[in-house]
Amino acid sequence: MKRIFTLMTTVGLTLLGAQAQPSAPTHVWNLQDCMRYAIENSPRAVRQQLATANLKATYHQAILQHLPSLSGGTSVSAGFGRNVDPATNTYTSVSTLSNSYSVSAGITVFNGLQLLNNTRSSKISKLRGEEAQRQVEDAIAQETMQAYYNLAYALGTERLAREQVEASRENLHQGRRMMELGLRGAADVAQLEATLASDEYNLTKVENNMRTCELQLKNVMNYSPDSTLDIDTAWRYAIPFLDTADVSKVVDVALATLPDMRMATMDVRLARIDLTTAKAMLFPSLSASAGIGSSYYKNLRQDAAAFKEQFKNNLSKSLSASLSVPIFSAWSRQTNIVRTRNNLRSTEQTHLETQRQIAVEVEQAVLDLNGAYSERQQAEKQVQARLLAYRVAQRKYQEGLLSALDLQTTANQLLSARATLLSAELTWQAKRKLVDYYKGIPLLSE
Repeated sequence: MKRIFTLMTTVGLTLLGAQAQPSAPTHVWNLQDCMRYAIENSPRAVRQQLATANLKATYHQAILQHLPSLSGGTSVSAGFGRNVDPATNTYTSVSTLSNSYSVSAGITVFNGLQLLNNTRSSKISKLRGEEAQRQVEDAIAQETMQAYYNLAYALGTERLAREQVEASRENLHQGRRMMELGLRGAADVAQLEATLASDEYNLTKVENNMRTCELQLKNVMNYSPDSTLDIDTAWRYAIPFLDTADVSKVVDVALATLPDMRMATMDVRLARIDLTTAKAMLFPSLSASAGIGSSYYKNLRQDAAAFKEQFKNNLSKSLSASLSVPIFSAWSRQTNIVRTRNNLRSTEQTHLETQRQIAVEVEQAVLDLNGAYSERQQAEKQVQARLLAYRVAQRKYQEGLLSALDLQTTANQLLSARATLLSAELTWQAKRKLVDYYKGIPLLSE
């Protein structure tokens, strides 16, 4: 019995000690953490990385195409019955054994600079793949940023709704006490109860919306839906001044740094190289090759010369050159030139369209940022005014000079103003980061 009591005491102290240990701090995710995690775990980013790796391999292969080709071979054969005697080159019925060795090399001397154009095209394609990789990562970062701010807004409205519920409960408590003292009627208390029920219903709605926004952020990040994701809710930032950046300078930077514009420029360069390559197919091509080989032969019923002697005596060398002149190919080369020229014109138009779209997007982003700044300033003034009005209304209600319905109206106006301020703050942050991105500042800092 004593042992059982001692064992129970030990287990109890162990459990008590385990409960007394502080839990590990929960990691709080800021915007940079979320964007970095989303990029590192995105299947889109991984697929683009593999595509970029293939383009790099193609570029390396294009460089090596300038080197001569080298190949070697060997063969062995045994003949039984009637076959050709390699020594006399006549038919015989003896059993033979023979083998041969050869090494050959070839190089393209001139083919209208097609090899050079192919190397240039592969290099530009590799650089374009790197820009495509950045484009995908920037798109993921922007999607994550939007989902992050949506969740931040949902968390903020949930906090405001919870505070509104607490205020309504306090008002209901005061209303019931005033009714007991004969200062308020049952109708006012019923109105306060209805207000509390409405605020609790609104709290339930914003909580459901918060969970939806959290799930959307996890989906964008490829984060486990069952895991906890606590984001940084300190979204109040100081706004020092109105962004008065020169739009033309921002446009110039965006046109020089954005992946979309750089890719469009590379597409034009690739189209020009394709046109040059198509024209080069009209030129003759010249190639050269050289080879060396030897063989060994033995009659299985007779003695044969030594392998070293035969290898030396049967040694053969060759050197050749080949010139190919295109004369007529059913107009296919000319048709290919027409197609590549039209493709060049099409990519040039796409380049101009991309340039125009980026300029419009930058100007709109700066306008949105300036508008968000003004809205943020006005929203803050509105909150201060609504807060003062609510405090006055609450004092009047406590003095019996204001009805419960008027108090509810004032409280709803304050809640709406605070939610508008929160939205304006987050909108300004999103617009500011977008304009910074157009200024050449990466969305994801190192």
